[in-house]
Amino acid sequence: MNRTLIHILAALCLTASLPTGVAAQDYVAPPVTVSKEKVRSGGNVYYSHVVLERQTLYSISKAYGVTIDEIYESNPTLRLETEGLKKNQILMIPVREIPQAEKAGNAVEAGDATAPQEPKTVVEKKAPVNGPDDFFIHKVKWFEDLETIAKKYNVSKEAILNINGMTSDKIKRRQELKIPYHPEIWEGRTTVQEPEKAEEVVGFNPTEEDKPDTTAKEKKGIDDIFDDLFVREGKHDVSISMLIPFSSPRAGDRVSFMDMYCGSLLAARSMGQGGTNLDIHTFDVSGGAMPVTHERFAQSDFAIGPVSRNDIKKAAAVADESTWIVSPLDMQVESLTDTLRNLIQAPTPTSVQVKDMVRWIKADMRSGDKVIVVTPTNPASAYRDMVEKEMSAAGLPHSTTTLGSVSALMTSSGSNRIVLACDFTDKSTVFLIEAVRNLYMMASRRSGIILYSTSRIRTYDQIDVEQLHRLNLHASVTYFVDYSSKEVRDFLLQYRALFNTEPSRSAYSGYDLVKYFSTLAAKYGKKWPRALDKVEFTGLQSDFKLERTPGGGFVNNAVRRIVYNPDYSVTLVR
Repeated sequence: MNRTLIHILAALCLTASLPTGVAAQDYVAPPVTVSKEKVRSGGNVYYSHVVLERQTLYSISKAYGVTIDEIYESNPTLRLETEGLKKNQILMIPVREIPQAEKAGNAVEAGDATAPQEPKTVVEKKAPVNGPDDFFIHKVKWFEDLETIAKKYNVSKEAILNINGMTSDKIKRRQELKIPYHPEIWEGRTTVQEPEKAEEVVGFNPTEEDKPDTTAKEKKGIDDIFDDLFVREGKHDVSISMLIPFSSPRAGDRVSFMDMYCGSLLAARSMGQGGTNLDIHTFDVSGGAMPVTHERFAQSDFAIGPVSRNDIKKAAAVADESTWIVSPLDMQVESLTDTLRNLIQAPTPTSVQVKDMVRWIKADMRSGDKVIVVTPTNPASAYRDMVEKEMSAAGLPHSTTTLGSVSALMTSSGSNRIVLACDFTDKSTVFLIEAVRNLYMMASRRSGIILYSTSRIRTYDQIDVEQLHRLNLHASVTYFVDYSSKEVRDFLLQYRALFNTEPSRSAYSGYDLVKYFSTLAAKYGKKWPRALDKVEFTGLQSDFKLERTPGGGFVNNAVRRIVYNPDYSVTLVR
């Protein structure tokens, strides 16, 4: 997973526990602590240092035992000489040998430049070809695999395997791996040394020993806190790849995608408590990036994401049918299931919602009732075409008109079942607001008006929800959380306790997706896709009833029916 996002989430968790109201003059400048993170670039090894507020080039150079000029030379794209340091900037600091006597003093207060220091003699560390110092140590984090570690340091997996005497790619949490400074000499050769034993990175069941020590947060690094929080035990029962654009340019999207990931972690914990362990590999696919290899796809039981149509096509091309790709959010991806044989459309498409809405109207019809389809002045609409098609297929008599003629078509001998047929785009906003308001005013003068719709009408904040309750809205939707459910209440308590916030719709989506597909993979093994159109599932927010398309993919046909009642409650009726 993108390390920056992990740091952000952890920082938010920690910030929530800090005291407020500290005066500005009480501010203590953060120390410059030598980073434990190293990266390899252009044949050289660097520390990766995140700049904190009020740190200076002088204090950073002093802590790492390098000159300011060396920092300039190592970061040419940052233009430090003219633009200076910026908070949260990532600096590349050349790795140097620091004498033991000086290591204890390399945590320097920022701005501690009260007296000039004598220049230090810095000797560049030269790694011997086959000597004991021909490597540095990387401690494996819970979210890492050998492929991501090799990519991080720009070395081959073969070199890491050989220098560590490993015969397989399987690595364990907290395992200390040797990373060679000269990987080329370790390719094509093997050693007989045994790798250090460590705890296996699987499942999601914290033991008493591994639970985070909240009294020692200041002593631990951010990564250590997350290691403790998400420790996993046991064998890998299900392997998942999550492809999420964490670094989306829109702040709201970044929050939603992080929420989805947090929901998936709770699903992993739930599965672990039930005896099934999950191995989740997370990738940031922002800006159209596709850092996932065919090999990684092939090792996954399924992949969740990406979220956009173009990125899904790109992922499918890399996966090349080696695993199933689950489309998590975009309802418009339905058509791709006819061309991509390994694609699963998880959100219920609009066409399925329309079909269910028409069936619902037909089942509710009584003698004397009338169905009226209301369209904008310009009736051209793909949504209207879907409505007309399904009503004709269901043999449901109806009248189609514009908003100004609705009242003249209404009946007084039964219920008037109204459908607003527009494409639910930004261009439809004015029509929807006006139509709902006019119907609301009509309902205040006469009874028997019932509005039917699909889920999109619920996304318009400009529509007064009181009007929807007065119109007794009947909606066929793909997402709805029933807060009277015990499972939902349990999820709420766990989410609040762990993340100190309320779960969004994306958090529920992440939970439902991981829980459903992991349950199938754990129960049926490699043959789990054969159960997709046979096993239905009721989630916290959405249900799954998958049907294979002619092209070989799957579409979700599960719909939740909800009713807006006059007492301002919303009832799940199916």
